[in-house]
Amino acid sequence: MSTATASVPRPGYAPVPPLPTPPPTPPVGIGATFLAAAAVLTGSSALSAPIIGHSWVLPLIEVVAVIWLVGVGGRLIRLPTVATAGLQLAGFVIALTSLFTSSGIGGVLPNSAAVGEAGTLLSGAWKQIVETSPPAQSTPELSFLISLSIGLAAFLADFLVAEAKAPALVALPLLCLYSVPASIASTMLPWYSFAGPAVLYAALLAVTGHKDRRSGVRAGVGLAINGGAITILSAAVALVVAGSVTGIGTTGRLPHTSGSNNGTVGLSPFASLLGSLKKSDPVNVLTVTGLKHPDYFRTVSLTTWTPNKGWSLGTLSADVNQVDGELPGATALPTNATVTVTPTGYQDRFLPILTGTAAVSGLSDGWDFDSALTTIFRTDKIKPTPYRLSVDQTQPSAESLEQDAVVSGGNLTETGSLPAMVRDEAAQVTADAPTAYDKALALQQWFTDPANGFVYSLDVLPGNSGDALVDFLTNKQGYCEQYASAMAIMLRSLNIPSRVVVGFTQGVKQSNGSWLVTSHDAHAWVEVDFENHGWVRFDPTPPVAGQGGLQGFTQPTANPTTATSAATATNTKAAPTTNNHLDTTTKATKSSAVATQVSVVGGAGHSSTGWIRTALVVLAGLAVLIGLLFLPTVFRLRRRSARIRLARSGGPAGAVAAWNEIEDTAIDHGILPHSSESARITANRLARRAHLDDVGRHRLRTVVIAAESAWYGAPAGPVSSVSTASATANGRTEGPDGQTLVLDRAEPEINGRELVAGVNSIVDGLKEHATVPLTERLIPRSLRRLR
Repeated sequence: MSTATASVPRPGYAPVPPLPTPPPTPPVGIGATFLAAAAVLTGSSALSAPIIGHSWVLPLIEVVAVIWLVGVGGRLIRLPTVATAGLQLAGFVIALTSLFTSSGIGGVLPNSAAVGEAGTLLSGAWKQIVETSPPAQSTPELSFLISLSIGLAAFLADFLVAEAKAPALVALPLLCLYSVPASIASTMLPWYSFAGPAVLYAALLAVTGHKDRRSGVRAGVGLAINGGAITILSAAVALVVAGSVTGIGTTGRLPHTSGSNNGTVGLSPFASLLGSLKKSDPVNVLTVTGLKHPDYFRTVSLTTWTPNKGWSLGTLSADVNQVDGELPGATALPTNATVTVTPTGYQDRFLPILTGTAAVSGLSDGWDFDSALTTIFRTDKIKPTPYRLSVDQTQPSAESLEQDAVVSGGNLTETGSLPAMVRDEAAQVTADAPTAYDKALALQQWFTDPANGFVYSLDVLPGNSGDALVDFLTNKQGYCEQYASAMAIMLRSLNIPSRVVVGFTQGVKQSNGSWLVTSHDAHAWVEVDFENHGWVRFDPTPPVAGQGGLQGFTQPTANPTTATSAATATNTKAAPTTNNHLDTTTKATKSSAVATQVSVVGGAGHSSTGWIRTALVVLAGLAVLIGLLFLPTVFRLRRRSARIRLARSGGPAGAVAAWNEIEDTAIDHGILPHSSESARITANRLARRAHLDDVGRHRLRTVVIAAESAWYGAPAGPVSSVSTASATANGRTEGPDGQTLVLDRAEPEINGRELVAGVNSIVDGLKEHATVPLTERLIPRSLRRLR
């Protein structure tokens, strides 16, 4: 056969076009990666809420700029992906070394000493995170941590846009930048920390459309609208997740039903009759030295009663601004005890002090004193610096209180619409008590005497009376909050001025003589206002698990019940609590008010359980990130499996599924289909790229014929087999540089096994002869292309 004869096209055979030389892939636009870097920087503005000062901003801008510029340069000179990424990381490390260390080679290149400095900076940043609460001061240590973490986020965003060709995934680091500050800030984040990244992310999606998509103004506007919608949805998810996991905006809030991680705690200025208390792991709150006798630490007094709800804080009045020294109406006597309080995990706007505090020193600015409420407060929630109290711990005797009187009437005896059952119960319990002190003591002992049926429990049983106070007095089960709330309002029904106080019990005495107060020592009790002795504590909570039992007066030795209660409380505090009753009553139910319990809002505790929990959270986060990283690959494999199952069943649907899988496999390997090509011409290209042998070509031909049959209908007649020799004579050129596939009319029957074999031949051939980079395997191209 002559060359001229061989080159004549034969009927039924597709001519073989010459393989076009693919144009070089243009580098990703500078504008796209710039938008990604700008979005990261704008998202970092959310840190302005939990951080005071802006010294961290300029170093962060420099670090992100280095990462972006090195990436642009590497792609302009067409370096491989690995080389560009390596240069970016090297520039990142050099920037951190020059900005934050002084011992690098030439002040720029890192060495072992610079690595040691970096470790010291990270340790300092971690210590600041643990020991302070938002807002934190901007320090070099914290600036280093911010530049390191957000620099990595900028590197990831640049990689996703330029190398992975997946700009939509930039939403992941942006979400982290937003959700972390939102979870720890005690104030609302600035509006621009969300609006800025949203606009830049939408612009990023608009400018990174694939070349085979629609172009023009309308397409760009559509992409921008869709990108903005995706950004808004991502931010909403960040808020929901952060709110459910970390409790956004709950600094100092005390939820009844949410568990907490170790961190800082504060007490709520509320005392409710409803809900159940669920305790988390204890958090160290205060370390106290110089305390002569165990006593309670008060934080705030509650004077406003709301029927069927509970007690809340009245109006605060700053009788003394900038507390530093003696308090009004008190004298710091030489005989007073000097008590030093070191907050460890306490964060609130109310300062823990002792009854009888005459002077306070060592506080930072911003603390004021309300003499009517005996409360030291400020406008924002912070972790107090260590401070000293001058305390007169002498207590009035029971005999002197019996001789004292109270002033009835006024706001401190206001009860509102109190149920008659409550008034009757209070009157019956105190019927034989002649004085105000006797009545208060009778009510206190009525609650604490086991013979009366009251039980300490973290669960408050629901009732059906329609009034929470009546339900508690009927069911006789609750914790300190319910006991204090009930006794205080019953005292008011007897015209005895009273209020509820929130604070901590004395904690556990340590071997060195100090006292350790934890979050499990949060407590509430009652105070009665006497004319001569002022406010005196009455604690009606049954002394279980270290809560309750200490009264604010010396009790007569002839009263065994009260004395035994006090002794029981003191003995209970001699060692850590291991009460089994509490372990079995931590089931939480819904609450309509806030409890006197702990609210963990950030930082870290000091227990081993907290570190284990933190480690588990970190591991879970890494597992989620790894899962997200491989999610596109898993989705692609599932799509392939579904198509293979359909192809194995045969028939027209199986043929189309087989061809679709062949097309997507080619796209995954960078072989894009041409809109002007027929399936036969595409199959010829794939056969050459995959270096298929005769068997593989026959299998691929079977798939193409079957797909054409499904698309265009069954042919008029059968197809005669074509031998290798005749195929060569009819236009197929042997050899890797010009071989074509001989295709003819479709066969009437479609065999599923042959379809699967055709798909596998292309998959195996391209895997060997058209390798795919790691980034392309993680995010397959077929998932990023609109079909």
